[in-house]
Amino acid sequence: MNRPPAPAHVTVLFELTALTHSGKVKRVLSGYRPLYGIASDLWTSTYHEFIGVPHVDTGERARAEVWLLAPEQYPGTLWVGRELKVAEGARDVGVATVLAVHHPLLAREPPA
Repeated sequence: MNRPPAPAHVTVLFELTALTHSGKVKRVLSGYRPLYGIASDLWTSTYHEFIGVPHVDTGERARAEVWLLAPEQYPGTLWVGRELKVAEGARDVGVATVLAVHHPLLAREPPA
């Protein structure tokens, strides 16, 4: 899939924590499309473009521009500093920490 034509919805610090199923270092490239846990019972598909690096390996971090599928379905759910689970299907593979929210519908103040 090509980079979406609209501006990114959020910028995150993406950390890949999982190994491959065979126990080797996992590598993901720009264009990566994992799921993000928005709430305990709500997950969304995403699209990543890593900033300044072509890929991220297990144990590494990189900033990424991220587009979320159907952001109108979960308004007011993101804030700077929020940590989101990253998964491939039912398997947790990483963590994304929100650095900036660009889509106004998604933004809210952090909880007290």
